[in-house]
Amino acid sequence: MPIGLAGKVALGGMAGAGAAGLLAPEFLFGISYLEGDPDKIREAADVLDEIADAVDKHFREANTAAEIVWTKSSGPAVEEFKKFWTQRYGPAVLAVSVKHRRAANACRAYADVIEKINHALRILCWIMTVDMMYTIGYQVFTWKLLQAIMKRQALLLRFTANRYVTMLLPMLTYYVADSAAYATGEVLLSLGLNGAGGIKTDLQGNEVRSVEHNLKVFRENFVANVVFDGVIDGSAALMTKVPGLRTIATNVTLPNGTVLNTGNALPRLTASTAYSMTLDVQHGDNPLPGTEHGLTEQDMYQKFIVHGTRSLIPRL
Repeated sequence: MPIGLAGKVALGGMAGAGAAGLLAPEFLFGISYLEGDPDKIREAADVLDEIADAVDKHFREANTAAEIVWTKSSGPAVEEFKKFWTQRYGPAVLAVSVKHRRAANACRAYADVIEKINHALRILCWIMTVDMMYTIGYQVFTWKLLQAIMKRQALLLRFTANRYVTMLLPMLTYYVADSAAYATGEVLLSLGLNGAGGIKTDLQGNEVRSVEHNLKVFRENFVANVVFDGVIDGSAALMTKVPGLRTIATNVTLPNGTVLNTGNALPRLTASTAYSMTLDVQHGDNPLPGTEHGLTEQDMYQKFIVHGTRSLIPRL
């Protein structure tokens, strides 16, 4: 199946977004990996255990010799020595050994935490990177979906003369179909990457492979995408009515006749912001920028990459 110009540009944009996500995760996603080398930390734990073993070994040898003193001798001095050895010196040596073993166990636990958290963060970076790539490539699909729906409008005219039906039904059909398709992709991509990475729960403790969780993700993204479609259509219509914004709302036509998708770049950025804020509201979070779970600089960087790329995809 031949790939058209729009598809080639979209694939190039997807590759660029993928490279950006892999090369600059901290800048693009605000993710910082835990520092530390788990292998070296475990080596340090082994050294601590060896020290504890040596302490225990030498104490057992010394204790055997000390017991001879109070088993073969008697007197006040011997009793004082036995009391000192069993009640003060012995427990002090044991405490040193225990502290080393506890430190060793803490090192191994920290090494496990580093591995598990960093692995989960790497999978999260993959999900966010693939999500950018998916959203860029989705531009071509959403055009084809809209074209398929609008082609059916001619058939609709044969059964009704109500102009509101002919105006609104294709739009509502597109909203539902587009939102269902995009939300399905969001669920399948996350589910697939979490499954491939062996992730069972996310950093919030949600069972990412459960039917309940994935239905919730589908519902949240479906609602957010409906808002996205409504905002982008409303913003685009508004821009055509404002003289100063009409130029921005016009698609750029190249000398060879190719029309770029630049006209709705600003409405799409506005709609994407509304999309993210709708997700935050559904999570019970404050969606405003600057709040704990609101929009961040990194969110906007991702949006500029995604929607800047989508603006350069030639229209079908």
